[in-house]
Amino acid sequence: MGKRELLRIQAEIEIHFRSFDQFYREYTANISKGGLFIKSLAPMPPQTVIEIKLFLPEEEKPVTALGEVVHVISPEFAKDRGWDSGMGVHLIDFDQQTQKRLEKYIGRWAEENPRVIMDRRQHRRSVIRMKVRFPDLTTLLENYAKDISHGGIFIPTNDPKPIGIVITLTLIHPETGEEVELQGEVVRVVTEGEAREKKDQRLIPGMGVKFIQVSQEQQSALDKFLVVEYPLEPEK
Repeated sequence: MGKRELLRIQAEIEIHFRSFDQFYREYTANISKGGLFIKSLAPMPPQTVIEIKLFLPEEEKPVTALGEVVHVISPEFAKDRGWDSGMGVHLIDFDQQTQKRLEKYIGRWAEENPRVIMDRRQHRRSVIRMKVRFPDLTTLLENYAKDISHGGIFIPTNDPKPIGIVITLTLIHPETGEEVELQGEVVRVVTEGEAREKKDQRLIPGMGVKFIQVSQEQQSALDKFLVVEYPLEPEK
């Protein structure tokens, strides 16, 4: 009995990539690392097992894989932060043959469009250094703590960097001055124009950055960065 027969598939999801550029961005950022974020206004609960069908541009037969929902961003949570709602899926049945098919697809497309691939790879490797200073402890805890603990941060800016750019972020604690350096990838952008058009959604210009390659030492420093001990009132 194979892995597919042992798992109870609770849903089937189709993902249609609009272009090779979109597929390449998603593949290099997520699929090749064993996961995928699926945008959805009705994300499924954690531990849901789903069959994913990836429809590649100019490919008739979809690529299939099994995945398990491991985290969810609800529409309400996403709306407050200008993010996309959806679910993070860990691929639990993604065989070598499927991996080779995706790599073959990229290789074939690269041969036909070498300049585009070269430009995109150089674009993704570019690193920008930024310092994030929080104005005060209240702002850090109320507006950023949850996002940071979930592996990312939204940086308000009128000059957001393109999706796929890698940034080295230095988070500076407003009280202790302690610094934590992390690498992140821009995964969401809100332009000034988009913010103006969607005032009702309370969007602000900026970029959503997902932390990548976080070491155990960095995670420990990040956890300590967010810890605040409140003094208790003495008992009467």
